[in-house]
Amino acid sequence: MHITTLRTGQVWNSYVVAGSKIHLTAGAISLSEAPIWGDAHGFFHETVLQEGATYQVQRSGWLLIKASKNTEFLAESPEPASWRRLFVASKRSFQRLFSLTAKKFLHHKAL
Repeated sequence: MHITTLRTGQVWNSYVVAGSKIHLTAGAISLSEAPIWGDAHGFFHETVLQEGATYQVQRSGWLLIKASKNTEFLAESPEPASWRRLFVASKRSFQRLFSLTAKKFLHHKAL
């Protein structure tokens, strides 16, 4: 967990992982996630949060936070165990995709 303080008009830009949470303890912010295809270029879907709000990051990528008042927020990353589960699930999906592609290729080549 990391507490960040911003003054009115300041901006915080950081790479965050999916499942991270932003807890706004004071002030007001507008928050934008970068699109998947552009990462740090062309932030969109601005979400306004007021004091006491919590936001969960949907996917890993760049996050832009603009303070509209003096602000304090807590950035909380998911536990490492969830990263391991995600890695194992991704590895299985990749292996399944690779085996299906290899079977198609070998079948096509045999014809």
